[in-house]
Order: sequence, then C-alpha cells, then structure tokens
Amino acid sequence: MKSVIGFGGVLIEEQALRPLAAAIDQIAKAFEIPDGDELKWSPKKGTWVYENLHGSVREQCYKQILTAGVEHGVKAIVICWNTGHGLKGPADAFNTCVGYLFERLSVNLEQRNTAAIVVADRPGGGKDQEEEFLSNFVERVQNGTDYVVPDRVLLNVLTTPSHLVRHLQLADLVTGITTAMVSAMDDYAGPLFPLVQKMFITNNMGGVAGTGLKVAPNGLENLYHWVLNENLFHKGGGAISYRLPSSNLPFATNPTKK
Repeated sequence: MKSVIGFGGVLIEEQALRPLAAAIDQIAKAFEIPDGDELKWSPKKGTWVYENLHGSVREQCYKQILTAGVEHGVKAIVICWNTGHGLKGPADAFNTCVGYLFERLSVNLEQRNTAAIVVADRPGGGKDQEEEFLSNFVERVQNGTDYVVPDRVLLNVLTTPSHLVRHLQLADLVTGITTAMVSAMDDYAGPLFPLVQKMFITNNMGGVAGTGLKVAPNGLENLYHWVLNENLFHKGGGAISYRLPSSNLPFATNPTKK
C-alpha cells in the first residue's frame, strides 16, 4: 500500500448538535482532558492527549465518543485515495476526493428531502490554501458536478478551527480511523472501526461500498471486501453487481494480513 489521502465528514441532524457536543464534553471531562484540548486520531506531539492518553485508555475514550455519535444518529462519508494507483498528484487527488464527497452528500440529502450547511476544519496550509479550498467548493455549490445538481448545500463551506468544535473532532476520528483501515494499518483502528461502520451512509442495496466509503481511483474495489467485509459491489443503483474479492483486480488477497 502507498500513502492514502483521506477526506471525510459526519452528517448531524440539527436537533442533535447541542446534545452530541455536550455528550463529548462529558466524556472528555471523565478522562480529565483539559478544556480546549482537541480530540484527534493523530494528536500532535506536546498536546495533552498525546502525552497523557495512551493505549487502552485512549481507545476507551475514543470508543465512548464514537458510541455517542452512533447514539445521536450521526452518519458518515469518507473518501480515500490510494496514491499508489492513478496519476493524480496529492492536490488533484484531494480535490477529486472533495468532489466525490460532495456528490454523495448531495444524493443523501436529496434522498432524505433535506438540505445542509457544511462546516469544515480550517486548512492547515495558511490563508492561500484556505481560499483555494473555498473557491473550489463554492464552484461545486454553484454549478454542481456531472452527477448532481447544486440545490442541497445551502452555503459555501464554512471553515473554523477544529479545536473549537466537537463535531469536527468526531469527524477527524471517523476519517482517521477509516483511512487507517484502508491503509492496512488496523492495529489501533481495528477495535474502533465497527462503530464507524454503523455511521456510514448506505446505497439502495444496503451496502456501504462506494457510498459511505469510496476508495479511489476506480479498480480498487477489492478493498471494500477486506475493510467492510462486504461480498458484493453495486454500481448504477444496483443495476450492476459483482462479487468481491475479484481475482482480476488489485488486492485479490487480504493486504492487512501480516
């Protein structure tokens, strides 16, 4: 496996926003995490979580946070791009992942006959990177994509530092855990991933593959079998389905086996 770029988020109903944040605050307090210290899948060296929350204790903390997400009806979408396949550089791959997520978000909102406001973590590359990200996203909001019309996302994405918003911290855990699983780095992510799986949105056939979790570029569908334990991959709303793993595609054998 090469490096995997992960981009994802969580969908939270308006009435669950405050109760979910309060639940996560309560969990953080129970684990003595200082106010303002951010919960992240890969915390930075020097932060309280990095220095003090280790091993099984961190796992139990994150497990409780993910459980709170499940109990509050949170849904999730994660896009993973394997840089070992395809010709896109990191920036192009990231922008493609954003487009994939926007399409799946729009379809899910249309199916539920509702709309959403998108809030994202502020990009870490500085003001220029943030403006580029926002301008790319506003183009999607205004013009849609080849597959969806732009009528379900109400505003251009709003950005804010993730340490201020518990919901973004939950999204970081969901995306980080899923990306680790797709990268065959399941030692720490494996025990937590079943809770993440409960959040993924599904397609019309009830499957997560290609919908709640999209692995790109195309041709890596066998990873859905190893990561999600799904035996069928559906395309075109179920018009085409084929069994996994396929001997004709990469990762016909389990890449996570040591």
